[in-house]
Amino acid sequence: MYRRTSHVHKLDVISVDTSSVLQIGDSQQIDAVSNILAVQREQAIFYENEFMFEDYSVFSVPLTPPSLSEPICIDTFHDCPYIFIQKVEVPFVAGASVVHLGSNESITLETRIVNIRHIFQDEPNTGGRR
Repeated sequence: MYRRTSHVHKLDVISVDTSSVLQIGDSQQIDAVSNILAVQREQAIFYENEFMFEDYSVFSVPLTPPSLSEPICIDTFHDCPYIFIQKVEVPFVAGASVVHLGSNESITLETRIVNIRHIFQDEPNTGGRR
């Protein structure tokens, strides 16, 4: 892997989420995996062991990477062995995301999310009729 030196004058980041990467400089390989089970309830009543990752097949089904139908050939020429960056503003880096300033040889990202919402049902409005 061709190496370059990264010069960053200013980087503004508010939040980097779980399993995310904020990398300045070269890296050989980046692997970021995030499994998220988000439960929202109108009333915050939760029971122990109520929501377990193993209860949802989305977290255990093997993912197969896409196959390339034709080979990719890339020739790169770096005129300058430096990366100069004046300013980067990245407010938020979400789960299994990457902000990378530099060279990288291999990257694998995977995010699996299940959102569950429990909201009270109102009585249907019949307009005063029964």
